[in-house]
Amino acid sequence: MSYAIALPELTPAPLTPGTLYLVATPIGNMEDITLRAIRTLRDCDLVAAEDMRHTGMLLKRLGLAKRQISTHKFN
Repeated sequence: MSYAIALPELTPAPLTPGTLYLVATPIGNMEDITLRAIRTLRDCDLVAAEDMRHTGMLLKRLGLAKRQISTHKFN
């Protein structure tokens, strides 16, 4: 005998305009990124990154084209 459980529709809340979202990105294995991190990167307008080269590779691997700005201790 098998049972089916009806789960409620899980629709994530949209991002709030003007809000800074911090996204933890994987250090070693690119498959360690979370679904929430991917959704946040997909839905945001701008990505501020310490190293735009690494962030660019991550965004490219996720199939995302986002405007990036560099944020490090020298700017």
